[in-house]
Formats: sequence, structure tokens, C-alpha cells
Amino acid sequence: MGSKAILLVADDIEDGKIREFKSLAEAGDYEVLDTIIQRRRPDPRYYLGLGKLGEVEEIVRSYEPDTVITYHQLNPVQYVNLGRRLRIRVMDRVWLILEIFERRAGSKEAKLQIELTRLRLEIPRVREFIRLAKLGEQIGFYGGGEYAIEAYYRHMVRRVSHIRKELEKIRERRASLVMRRRDYGLPQVALTGYTSAGKTTLFNRLARENKYVDGKPFATLDTYSRLAYFNGVNAILTDTIGFIDDLPPLLIESFYATIAEVLNSDLVLFVIDMSDEYSEFHRKFTSSLRIFMDLGVPKGKILPVLNKVDAANDSYIGNKVSLVKQEFNEYVVISAKLGIGIDDLRNTIRNRLEQLGLVGKD
Repeated sequence: MGSKAILLVADDIEDGKIREFKSLAEAGDYEVLDTIIQRRRPDPRYYLGLGKLGEVEEIVRSYEPDTVITYHQLNPVQYVNLGRRLRIRVMDRVWLILEIFERRAGSKEAKLQIELTRLRLEIPRVREFIRLAKLGEQIGFYGGGEYAIEAYYRHMVRRVSHIRKELEKIRERRASLVMRRRDYGLPQVALTGYTSAGKTTLFNRLARENKYVDGKPFATLDTYSRLAYFNGVNAILTDTIGFIDDLPPLLIESFYATIAEVLNSDLVLFVIDMSDEYSEFHRKFTSSLRIFMDLGVPKGKILPVLNKVDAANDSYIGNKVSLVKQEFNEYVVISAKLGIGIDDLRNTIRNRLEQLGLVGKD
């Protein structure tokens, strides 16, 4: 592990989300020393209430972590106030996700998207530092003083404008590529779903590829497309970034070009992890449905793919299938790792593409 961290959670959130928060921190190369939970809404000034914050100060003195990480996104006031009180690095879950993204990004597009999101997060904080500097407060950040902070602010604004223009060019090229594929008569199939559900393992199986898989959150950041064969039908299969609960709108917007692959596809393979306990399965399933709804993806072009059946607890499989059947008329149960149900999946994909009129029937 790298840096040592203490996690802070303010609100009565599910245990599964807290476990996922810890997994994210570990994926970001942090050693989690402790998780402090306050079962009340975040305080507008310090994130935690003053009583709980006093306890955290004692823990920080005892454990000497490098960083504290909050579950919820911090506003500029909370960010500044927490840093002043705890006197160590402060970050939130959004920033943690960006650190993971930054470590794993490969393409120019992904790197630009990450930089854009970082800048959009940092600009309001710098505005707060400027406000405090004008009030004559010694804020302890960006040590060059008020003038240096304002110069940095202007640089960030210019950089945001430049990155947006660059990303727009990439989106135009991507849209042109999609149109060329359609001109060739190739349907578009996108793989998506909750992070760590096994999407890339399934992509490797269907496209006969060997993409990197490590089981950690957000192993896939860049879209990756290959020609795949579905028992008589060729289609473009694209692996995309995974969903996560409480995904901030800023991340969705900044990674629009990646998510656009889902919106532009003819069929969406919604990969779900059958090996999760039922409560986790339910949480991830319903969270993914909300994201599909927010993105405007119609249910008619979604095919649930229930993965990791080889590792599922038999006594709960029926409950999980029943939950899926409440929302979808059709689904496929597979193990991408062992190849179970893959031929059924290929046939189902072919049939769905035929039903959509995208390929001719034999």
C-alpha cells in the first residue's frame, strides 16, 4: 500500500456502499486505517458535526494518516475548514475516483476528460481561496499569495476552454466512426454495467481478445471496440467504463464521450454480478437502472447478462432472477470466466439484432 488514510462518512448509508468506499480507497493504493461514520446528514461547514470532528482530530493525532477521504463530495467551505482543523490532506470520493482514473487512463481522450473534471472541481475551491485572501485571511494554500492564486485561476479557466474544444473534436471523430460502421451495416453492441461485474472478461470471451483484467474497480476507462461474431452475425462490440453508486453528475458529464458509446449502441449488454449477496445484487441492479434512466437508455435495447453464475449462492439465485424479471422480459445467465452460457448469449444477441431489424434473418 501507499499512503495511509482515514475514511469519513456522514449519513445513514448502506453497509454495502461503505464496503465499496473502502475497496475504492484500496484500489487507489491507500491503506485504510479506520472508517469514521456519523449517522446524520453532512454538516454544511465541516462535513462532520463538531463533536464527531473532535473525535476525528484525536484519531488523526494517534494514527498519523496522510489523508482523510470523505464519502460525499465536499463543497469549497467544507474542504477549506476540514483542512484547517485536521492539518492533513483532505479529499473526497470524487477526487479518489479521479486518482484511480488518472492511474489507469491510457488514451488522450481519457486523460483530457480526467484533467477537465479535476479543473472543474478545483475552480470553485480556488474561488473560495481568493475570497478568503481578499478578506486578509492566511489560508495556507497556493503559497504565492492573492496575486498568484488569481493568476492560477485564470490559467485554469483558459485550460478548461481548451480541453472542451479538444474533446469536441474527439467526439466528432467518434460520431463519424459510428456512422461509417453503420454504412457498412455493422450493428453496435455495448458492454456496460456495475464496475467489477466481469464486463472485460466477457469482452475477451466474445471478441477473442486478451484485455487487462484485475477485478478492481474501473479497470476499464477507455472504450475498446472489436468485431465480434454472434452465430452468423458480425457486430461491433465495445467495452465501456463501469457504473458505480452515487456517481456524481460531474463525472457523468466529463466522461460523456465514453458513455456516448452506450447511447449510440443498438443493443446494450447489462452485465450483473450473480455472486454478490442479494442485498448487494439489489443495490447494484437498482443503481444501474437509475443510471440507464438518467442517460435516457430505453429498456427495449437492454439485455441483462447475469454473470459469475459459477460463484453464485444457489439458494439466492431464484431471488436475483425474480428481481431482474420484474424489469426485463429476457435475460441470459452465464459465466464469462468458464464459458458457461456463452453460446446461448451469442444466439440471444443475434435474435435481438434481428428483432430490431438490424440484420437479415436466414
